[in-house]
Amino acid sequence: MLSRHKTSPLSRMRGMAAVWVLSWMGAAPCQAILFYDTGDANHNTTAPTGLFADSGWQFEGKYGSYLGTIIAPQHFITAQHYGTQGGTFVHSGIFNGGSDVVYNIDLAANSGTGYWDIAGTDLRIFRVQEYFPDYAPLYTGVLEVGMTLVTHGMGGVRGAEVLVGADLHGWEHTGADGVARWGTNTVGSIYSTALGDLLTASFSASGTLHEASLSGGDSGGGVFVNDGGVWKLAGVNYSIDGRFDTNNTTGDGSDFDAALFDRGGLYQGSDAFGWSYNPNLPLDNPSNLYASRISTNAATIMSIAVVPEPQSALLVMLSVLCGVFQRRRITPQP
Repeated sequence: MLSRHKTSPLSRMRGMAAVWVLSWMGAAPCQAILFYDTGDANHNTTAPTGLFADSGWQFEGKYGSYLGTIIAPQHFITAQHYGTQGGTFVHSGIFNGGSDVVYNIDLAANSGTGYWDIAGTDLRIFRVQEYFPDYAPLYTGVLEVGMTLVTHGMGGVRGAEVLVGADLHGWEHTGADGVARWGTNTVGSIYSTALGDLLTASFSASGTLHEASLSGGDSGGGVFVNDGGVWKLAGVNYSIDGRFDTNNTTGDGSDFDAALFDRGGLYQGSDAFGWSYNPNLPLDNPSNLYASRISTNAATIMSIAVVPEPQSALLVMLSVLCGVFQRRRITPQP
């Protein structure tokens, strides 16, 4: 039986994390929702209810092996770093409560580029040829710190336990399994990097209900916060702290990626750039997730993903409905 881990403090030890995340964000893009309380593969694979109802799940869709978030009648946003994933975006039945709807990406958009990259960030916007029935509002405020977040992604559940001595400190990442999941955390800070402002959140032993971090397949998923009773898109999953090792020996192949509620007693870094030791202190030193911040890029996003005025939006919806009714009228009856 594993001995009980130490209790996480209210104040986070972020100084060392900040140093290493700058070195390793590019090397450790985030991938899959991983929970503190459970390794159950079926946990949070359906739309949230209660406190987290309508918290963004309904606006997610599958772009290849990753997720994107619908932000306008013809646009969705995701991450740049995993590259392009084909010519369709699927609003799956698990998200819309019905059946899968396939949208064709406008590959001629942006003068043939096929997408728009937000300069100085990891954000990428695509346009589809058809129309989405609904889309996520953007968070444009500056008060994310301290807010509960809901994040979405696709990938594997937590893997092998990470032990320091006999103490459990977290779990290694596993390979992506292609299953969409949602989890929660708390925005801890705004972190300025060469790729713009990032929202950070710690994987805490004393965190939120459904406390989660990221691992293999979560990149591009939407991060939502509750603004005055409305869940709004505040970030797009980008990265996590890493990598980790039990020693600082190079070339031994013992380094790994993990979600840790305590990095104490482990090395962080890489063979190529060196390793830094995290002292094993009485208070937990959790690893962090990072998401590209929406609010500082909202004006640029909205200049690309144009949302029509209410009257125009109504006309768009009427045209979609007319098309549906017309198709229904020509459908042969049994």
